[in-house]
Amino acid sequence: MGKQYGMVIDLGVCVGCHACTIACKFENGTDLTIDWHRVETVGDPKAQVGQDIPKGIYPNLSLSWLPVPCQHCANPPCLAACPTGAISKRADGIVLIDQNRCIGCRYCSWVCPYHVPQFNAATGTTEKCTLCVHRVDQSLVPACVNACVYGARVFGDVNDPNSEAGKLIATRHAHVLAPEQETGPSVYYIDP
Repeated sequence: MGKQYGMVIDLGVCVGCHACTIACKFENGTDLTIDWHRVETVGDPKAQVGQDIPKGIYPNLSLSWLPVPCQHCANPPCLAACPTGAISKRADGIVLIDQNRCIGCRYCSWVCPYHVPQFNAATGTTEKCTLCVHRVDQSLVPACVNACVYGARVFGDVNDPNSEAGKLIATRHAHVLAPEQETGPSVYYIDP
């Protein structure tokens, strides 16, 4: 297996502060209506979007958060669905959308099981997390990793068992979202 950049997110450490989402917006200059990196609340299943309502019955209540950036899949369904070839995957595993080639057809959004690519009505194109490729190319971590006050994120080569990310995946039994989709996500999660 070759290099595959990704990250490990410790859900037991994440407090749902949204610093990752805000850092992403500042770093990438995204429109206010576009979230390349969203944080979902995991609580009462009857709660509406945006409501932080715990699940359970007092005093046994629980509330947690699930950060969802692009999963930078080993087998990205968005890549195969793009009719213009605007989506590419670099040798280090980062999946990108060429804004000059994107026609805004939204096929990538429809096939993504993680609901990551978002249509930008102002530009007429689809956008998503780039793992801050411009920072990675300068040997820096993505803005969301840098901004995480509690250190819930570790960035690195998830295929390298000697990297910090690789060690966490092996020792903390990290898992991916929707493994049944067989996309090979490179974002791993550690349960609380």
